[in-house]
Amino acid sequence: MDQNPPAQKPLKIAMVIDAYDDCKNGAAISTRRFVELLRKEHEVYIISTGDPAPGKVVMPHFYAPIVRKVMKRMNVPLAVPSYRKLRKAIREMDIVHVQFPFLLGFRSVRIASKLKIPVISTFHIQAEHLAMNIGIRSGAFIRLCYKIWMKRIYNPSSVVICPSKFAEDELKQYGLTAKSIIISNGIPPMFKPCSVKRDPSQTNKFIILSVGRYAPEKQQDVILQAIGISKHRNKIQLILAGEGAMKEKLQENGRNLPNRPVFLSLSQEELVKYYNMADLYVHAATVEVECMTVLEAMGCSLPLLIADSPKSATRQFALDDRSIFPCCDAQKLSEKIDYWVDHPAELKEARQLYLDHSQRYRIEYSYEKLIDIYRELGNHSQPGFVRPSARR
Repeated sequence: MDQNPPAQKPLKIAMVIDAYDDCKNGAAISTRRFVELLRKEHEVYIISTGDPAPGKVVMPHFYAPIVRKVMKRMNVPLAVPSYRKLRKAIREMDIVHVQFPFLLGFRSVRIASKLKIPVISTFHIQAEHLAMNIGIRSGAFIRLCYKIWMKRIYNPSSVVICPSKFAEDELKQYGLTAKSIIISNGIPPMFKPCSVKRDPSQTNKFIILSVGRYAPEKQQDVILQAIGISKHRNKIQLILAGEGAMKEKLQENGRNLPNRPVFLSLSQEELVKYYNMADLYVHAATVEVECMTVLEAMGCSLPLLIADSPKSATRQFALDDRSIFPCCDAQKLSEKIDYWVDHPAELKEARQLYLDHSQRYRIEYSYEKLIDIYRELGNHSQPGFVRPSARR
């Protein structure tokens, strides 16, 4: 007689992340999405800055002096790790999952290792992100960041999660020896095609959407330049959704376009509406470990036009040459935009192609892979457990 397998015990998981509450960067959004799924079956504790809440351990915060203004505007503080509070929280966990490679992550990895509790880390942030946002153009600075991160975060981890093959290759290039696995940030169910009625003033416009921080590496200025030299510039309406320190500069640079760009700060629900309203999604960023907004756009059946940058994983989503342009080249981007405006039948066909392609990136698949890792490591989280070798 067949017997049902015994129910698996819920795991206690610590999510370690410097900024969590209302933070709109990709790492925080992705973490919140997975926490929502995990809490249906497991106990998840957030170790972060911000307001007190059930299932949360709150750390003091600070803003780095050089980029204080930018960090405040983006609502991305860094945590001041309290050893006493961290040790008390971590010692009760089955798994410690570190999201940011900063002081809070460093101390959490060290404490978890001493307590023989498995550590998982996710590669969300490239050193190039930091360099560009603080105005540093130095290969030595980037190499130093990765050297520190490898020593303090990634190589001491039991498993390193990389959102893309590109991200995994980047870490290996800088000395990753820990076991790694590719798990996409995934597309939540809410990002799907739906019927949206346009504002009457936009009925005859070709709407281009781009979502992301107003930051140097996002290269929104290249999109503005491309539209400015497009033969269809009178027809194109650009919508830039995001927040960031470069907003005023981008607004100023967009004043000369026939249709002034629209700048919006949108909720996730509002984003679904705009993904479905737009004709084309343009992503010009030079630095990305995956890019969640491109995933979301695909999930809503929106065709893509992506920068081919050597430091970005996003080019992996381009289905053909019509959907990719040389990084930072406004002229080539303009030509690709004009192509799509001139070929509406192909654009309609591309909607279905991208929707079909998006199915392999549904967050449910990513969640299943993540849970498998948690189970494999968490089942050994007990006194006397020795972490798996850092080497693959």
